[in-house]
Amino acid sequence: MELERGGEPVPAVKFGLGAVVAAGLVGMALYASASGHWAAALGGGLIVAATFTVGGGLVGFLFGVPRLLTSGAAAHPDDQGATSTAGYAPNTNLEQVSDWLTKILLGAGLTQIGTLPHRLRELGEWLSPVVGGAAGDRGGAAGFVSALAVYYTVVGFVAGWLLTRLLLARALTAADRQTLADSVAKTVVAAPSLGFGPERVRELFETGVEGLRVQALALLQGAPDARNVDLITQAIDRHLSPFELLQALLAAKAAAGLPDLGEADRAALRSAVAYKLRNTRTVPPYSRRRAVAEDVLKRLPETAAAPALIPTQAQGEAEALIPTQAQGGAEALGRIPARNGDQPEAAAKD
Repeated sequence: MELERGGEPVPAVKFGLGAVVAAGLVGMALYASASGHWAAALGGGLIVAATFTVGGGLVGFLFGVPRLLTSGAAAHPDDQGATSTAGYAPNTNLEQVSDWLTKILLGAGLTQIGTLPHRLRELGEWLSPVVGGAAGDRGGAAGFVSALAVYYTVVGFVAGWLLTRLLLARALTAADRQTLADSVAKTVVAAPSLGFGPERVRELFETGVEGLRVQALALLQGAPDARNVDLITQAIDRHLSPFELLQALLAAKAAAGLPDLGEADRAALRSAVAYKLRNTRTVPPYSRRRAVAEDVLKRLPETAAAPALIPTQAQGEAEALIPTQAQGGAEALGRIPARNGDQPEAAAKD
């Protein structure tokens, strides 16, 4: 089931969470209307609901903190031991605290699960005055406030976990992408002086790690080499992310001006870029990827093929000589004018 689109929860998720919250509010309103002190009951119920929603949301946040994937490159591409896509090692304290607290909460919860009904009863008796009940009430007020606490704890947990997964992961990814973009820009500028040969660049790319592949493409932007153009074509065909595709297109733009670029590599590069342009999801209109791809195609014009029916100088004549059935075998060769009645001279000019 799709939970997010464009980095935000889909309408169905938003509607579902809203409906659950609204159902709890309706329950509080009905309980308050039947109470002798409806204002106190409604206000107290809202306070209890908000408190346990925040508590559940905090636990959901701890469970939803994304883990850092150790699959990137450092600022300098010769550091293959790097573990992030940025030019620094991101602080993972929040991830570690989340992991520790999650294990502690699960461990404590499992050991105390047998006492849960008794704890809920005590909680209801303690909070019953907040919703208009008597102190130590074991009746309806205590049961209502206990149910309210459980209900909104679950709502807060689900909402906190979902929003953390969708929004925090997106924000952290965007921050790391920006840091990687800055690192790539520095690599492009410094590429001529780094002294990376074609073999070393190929080794970086063939690690399969996105960050290292991007740094290899950055080196090919700053110091293009016709011997590694196949890596650019491969990155365009099977890119690991939109960011890598952009870097591959920029590398293709730099490689398009190489005087020693072979016709086969030129054709393969143009074919890969043209194919990618037909996919509007991968290369959206008005995006930088599309602008760079169109620029690459302008720098790699198609080679016009020679028309098959144009007479050549080797034939010695402006007309081609081929056998014809109309001659009835009297002559082996016949003189046939150019197709569509065009004169051979005119065809040669086209």
